[in-house]
Amino acid sequence: MPIPTTRAELVDMVSTSYTKLEKELKTLEADQAALPCVDAWTIKDLLAVRAWWTERVVDWIEAGPTASLELPAAGYRWSETPRLNAAIVKEHAAESYESLRERLTRGVERVLATIDALDDRALLEIGVFGWAGKWPIARWISINTARQYTTARTYVRRAVRCGKLGR
Repeated sequence: MPIPTTRAELVDMVSTSYTKLEKELKTLEADQAALPCVDAWTIKDLLAVRAWWTERVVDWIEAGPTASLELPAAGYRWSETPRLNAAIVKEHAAESYESLRERLTRGVERVLATIDALDDRALLEIGVFGWAGKWPIARWISINTARQYTTARTYVRRAVRCGKLGR
């Protein structure tokens, strides 16, 4: 998936990838959310992680361009994202599949509103948000949303297909 270079490309990437993922998720029966999906995660676990990252990218942007952030999360380095994702799964284990779907939907709505609220310079230029390093915010959004939804859809489809074969 290419890095978006315009606002329109970014909105299209986020909207299209989320719509395709949501189309898959809404067809699942309740018990299918517990299907093994990727590594040791279920579909529900995958959804918890995707919702968390969607929410975080907006939180980071809302913190502002000069914010001093501990990324990706307090107590974690980027090299420790597998450990962070495991903690996210554990933290949201009791949350229902439907609640996680709603969180993801609200997160996507926040992402799209954030994209709309940022001017082109803030969205597309490198260096506007100091914590973003050598990447424009559009890339941070793309990587933490559209790319993740595309891979999640692949994992969900595979899990459902394998689950049907095993029944």
